[in-house]
Amino acid sequence: MPKETSLANLSEDLQSTSKELLGECDELTKAAREYANRENAYRMARAKAMLEAPKDTVDMKKAFVDSVTEKERLAAHVSEGLLDATRERVRSLRAVLSALQTIAGSYKAEADFSRTGPRF
Repeated sequence: MPKETSLANLSEDLQSTSKELLGECDELTKAAREYANRENAYRMARAKAMLEAPKDTVDMKKAFVDSVTEKERLAAHVSEGLLDATRERVRSLRAVLSALQTIAGSYKAEADFSRTGPRF
């Protein structure tokens, strides 16, 4: 979005921001699905590792499980971060769209005032 929105490009900015928001909503769906799959894979690997862990101390068992599930845990955490980043992008685009709608409303109010003058 340009730094200053003029009446001439307001419609274009509204349309492009709306399209971008819809695209990010699709990305959010994909990211949520990816996170769910990665988190599920991590939990399943963790459960399997817990069953296979030697019957040592609790700390030894945790260390064994962590070492066995390292890849799944990392993938789940990375996908969670990407999901959070995508959510934030959607929130930001909503805020931009809201600001553009406010600008559009002020242009409309200004046009109404120019046409009819003040209403007392």
